[in-house]
Amino acid sequence: MNKNQPTNSPARENQLDFLYDLYSQGIDIGNESIALLKRAEYIDGDIPKEVKRPQGRPPSFVDHSVKNKKETHVDRFIDIESESLVEPDDTVLYESEYKKHVYLYGSQIYTGQKVPISRKDWMPESTMQHDKAFVNWIDSMNFIGFKSRARYGRLNMYVQQCDDWISEGGSVAEQPTPEAKEEYKDREIERCTENTMYFLNKYLKLKEGDMASGSRDYDAKQCHEIICYLFDCGYSFYLGKPRQIAATSTLGGCGLKKIIFNRNFFLKFVTQDAEKGEEIFEDKIKYPFSELPEWMKPDVKNDRDRLFALGYKDKKGDREGVNSKLQVVAPSKTAISGGSPQLSFIDEAGNIPILTAIIEDANPTMYWMNPKTGKMEMKRQMIVWGTGGDMEKGGKAFEREFMAAIRRWQARKFNSGIIPLFFDWSTRPGITQEFYDEKKEEFYSKEGPDAEDSRVMFQQQYPSCIEDMFLSSSKTIVSQEYINSQLDRIRKHSHILRPKRGYFEAVLGDKSMPEGADIPFNIIGVDFVAVPDGDPRGVVIMFQEPKKNWRKRYYQGTDPIASDTGLSNMASGIWDNYYKTVSCVVNFRATNYKETFLQTMLLGMYYDIERGYGVKELLETNIGLAYREYKENKGFFDSLVFNAELPQYLQTSSGNIVGIDNRGMRSKMIIDKMFEMIQAFGTKIYIEEFFIQLKTFVCTVNQKGNESWGPVDRRYYKDDVLFACVFSYICSLCYINEIPEKIDSEDKRTVIRHELRRDANWNLTRVPVRKRIS
Repeated sequence: MNKNQPTNSPARENQLDFLYDLYSQGIDIGNESIALLKRAEYIDGDIPKEVKRPQGRPPSFVDHSVKNKKETHVDRFIDIESESLVEPDDTVLYESEYKKHVYLYGSQIYTGQKVPISRKDWMPESTMQHDKAFVNWIDSMNFIGFKSRARYGRLNMYVQQCDDWISEGGSVAEQPTPEAKEEYKDREIERCTENTMYFLNKYLKLKEGDMASGSRDYDAKQCHEIICYLFDCGYSFYLGKPRQIAATSTLGGCGLKKIIFNRNFFLKFVTQDAEKGEEIFEDKIKYPFSELPEWMKPDVKNDRDRLFALGYKDKKGDREGVNSKLQVVAPSKTAISGGSPQLSFIDEAGNIPILTAIIEDANPTMYWMNPKTGKMEMKRQMIVWGTGGDMEKGGKAFEREFMAAIRRWQARKFNSGIIPLFFDWSTRPGITQEFYDEKKEEFYSKEGPDAEDSRVMFQQQYPSCIEDMFLSSSKTIVSQEYINSQLDRIRKHSHILRPKRGYFEAVLGDKSMPEGADIPFNIIGVDFVAVPDGDPRGVVIMFQEPKKNWRKRYYQGTDPIASDTGLSNMASGIWDNYYKTVSCVVNFRATNYKETFLQTMLLGMYYDIERGYGVKELLETNIGLAYREYKENKGFFDSLVFNAELPQYLQTSSGNIVGIDNRGMRSKMIIDKMFEMIQAFGTKIYIEEFFIQLKTFVCTVNQKGNESWGPVDRRYYKDDVLFACVFSYICSLCYINEIPEKIDSEDKRTVIRHELRRDANWNLTRVPVRKRIS
């Protein structure tokens, strides 16, 4: 390798360095890019194998600079600032890595031994208080993608139990004696009662007009395993999904099993209308029941008017009946609450406009206080599923409920008992990338006034992320196709190239701060503390650590909060002006707004490798006064960009000394800069949240014909990361003549200084620190 090879231009060198950086991390950058690196002599010989990482360790982007022997010797005795990496507490193993690893995560996992698996091996301790393994598993499906989902030990035990029983085979007819036949029936009833997927895979037949027999055996796929597991555990959940994953057939079979093997059980099945209800009643309930073995079926007391009621057997030797019923009903406000069913289904929720009224009416009946524990627990179970649907026909109601559940889940507020679960297009059984691409081309090739509606419909039916389910045909800054291609690019290597999450921790000095300050002493340094995915402390999304020995490379942009109250987050981004990418983002809102201010300020200090004072920061000034005052009180005011330093077309004469004013004509110019940044450097951005926010960042036109840009619905969607990133990009344009420069080792000298630091008990200690001085 010869990284000192001359290149034609700084821009070309930047691109080569960026490609080489990704390539050295094991990312597939494509044959053309590899050939480019070879021609520039960045790599030699054959393409090496993928970079291997220690098992269980998340990818790290620490710059492993080579030190000379003298530096290495010194470092044995001296603390090196910002070079420690805190390992996460939990190791999350993703589906794409499973074949290369032995998975032991959160629970026992089947390893090939013939050890009987029982219900207690896979049941959770609570359906309202979740362990970290379960939360990480749900998060991975919702926010990373189904193919890259985390493995979950309890689910694996559940599936293995079903597979073990299925592998035993057998039937009543094969039993040699009447006694053996009865024992076999009793065992099968116990197994079906315990494991719904076993019942479905062994006994359920679905109506299939395209087959000569008129039916087909049920065969659970990976997405169905998850549905069955959550169902048997007693979880209530909202499922957002693509079309044609057989969710209604699966849950119809689950409901049928409940009323067959449980006595005095009542299930309400809400469908989008009476006509659809009649179809489900005949095809998903009555027909599968008719195909079950006779010895398993109780008497049918009623099978008309969408009421399926089971009674008793009269013949001696047959199993006693259950006195249970399943009722299919059309939507109404009291559709669920009437009759107090133990289990409620709502099908095609995206097409039910009064969904919120139905759920709110049923909510009080869902919980009870356990007299033994004195705590509220989920008493009944409710499962709601559907695609986004037509916004005018009910999609908005489903969006409102689903996104509210997502917000509660992300805030780790589990007291509602509802789990939001998203299945992307890859969960559809039998689908391939080729099929997906063909259908996409079919929808996207249409032209005319309805072309955009056709594209939106495709994203709703084949969603790649949660936001796809609720898309509208509003104008976005770049096409949904482009956004999805960037998300696919990021997720393709999500198990390798996953930004670290964590928070910044201030290193305090010995100078006392004024009374009432949020920190007791002055800040002399910053440490980054990594946390596992899903940890609520993970407010920092770090794609790349700051590269050492560089000047004039990093710039910060901040979209602040206007007040203590409101819905928006405070976000701040770091623009790498050498790689032309977003290196890091802070994005959250704390109850104590000073916590948000502190993390934002520490972000700039962490990326100021040369001084540790703070990189240049462009602040949205019309709502950023409180943050500006916060930095000034801490002694870091000079890191803020003055309004006069902006390109002239973004300056204002309104008297704002600091920052950028995002109002009037400047708003349009800022949007233009956002488009410029995405068009020129979008393929280099690896912050997934940036592209997710782009999906719902739309243009609206008022009655006067004036355009404005923002989230399609601010209650559910945000734009903070978008503006933080574009402000960081504009910040770099303020210093267009300052070219990022690498500081050669011979231009630096090392000195040892003893600094006063506070330990965990706030006691002052003197610590030797190596400082590089140019």
